Amino acid sequence: MVISTHRLGLAAYMKMQGCVLLKFENRRFFFETEKDLTEWEVAYSNSCCYRHDLELCELRKLYPSTPRG
Repeated sequence: MVISTHRLGLAAYMKMQGCVLLKFENRRFFFETEKDLTEWEVAYSNSCCYRHDLELCELRKLYPSTPRG
């Protein structure tokens, strides 16, 4: 089946787990997979990858809002 998500972290997790990325369109990732979206979301939320993404977002708040140069 083909499923899609707009969540970058989930898309990266799915790709890391071997899902084939079919296309990226309108800010959505489309994957060929045998699992449904809910199964992927549960697996991702229980993974160390999810924890990493949360910590990354927290640290990102510390960056200055002006571009580096």
